[in-house]
Amino acid sequence: MSTKGEPFRLSALRAGLSEYLTQRILQLIRDEGLQRGDRLPSVKSLAESFSVATPTVREALRRLQANGVVETRHGSGVYLRNGRERILLANPNRGEIEGQTIQHLLDARLLIEPRLAELTAQFADEAKISELQQCLDEAEGYLTGNDDEKLHRANMSFHQTIANFSANSILPQVIESLIELYSFEQLAIISFYNDRPRDHEEHLEVLAAIRDKDAKVARELMHRHILDVKSVVETKFAISDHHADS
Repeated sequence: MSTKGEPFRLSALRAGLSEYLTQRILQLIRDEGLQRGDRLPSVKSLAESFSVATPTVREALRRLQANGVVETRHGSGVYLRNGRERILLANPNRGEIEGQTIQHLLDARLLIEPRLAELTAQFADEAKISELQQCLDEAEGYLTGNDDEKLHRANMSFHQTIANFSANSILPQVIESLIELYSFEQLAIISFYNDRPRDHEEHLEVLAAIRDKDAKVARELMHRHILDVKSVVETKFAISDHHADS
């Protein structure tokens, strides 16, 4: 019997099983009411519960960790990063990054984040402003390096912290979900935008407005910042599409 194409079929089967198991673990998290910081069952226990091999469990957990749902603490176990109260859970099924998805993501952030900056400018005290400054200090340390992933985390921490300080109980969850659900797209935006110092300077301007408690300016600066990024990304994709059609 011919085995031509068998490696491909086995690979597809393994990928499908891992994807299925990822969804089962997410369902387990919901059913058990696990909260942020709770420990998940061991890899061996999960493998026995779902009647799969331990490597398949590890692959599913790697997917969940990449999407910010869980974290692995070596020598301790796997812990939930995001509790059941979150509005969205990260999507483990990733395909190619599409320009339209990134543009829609920035559209969503453009609708929400200027308002959050406005609210934070009204409510932030010195301790909160200091925490925002720490986010930007950390980001500044990665501007001249090649570690876009760490720069991305520091920048997203700044945006998420602004959301958390807005005194709105719902919108910060939405922003956290968008950031983690589309973490790969967010990371790609850094490459497409490709002006790290300018991006950092605009963050500093937003923080200055928050420090001055100028809610209107904070809103305008955040709007301009995200719109600027969106315009650059749209231009890059327009050029790319033009070359593809040529």
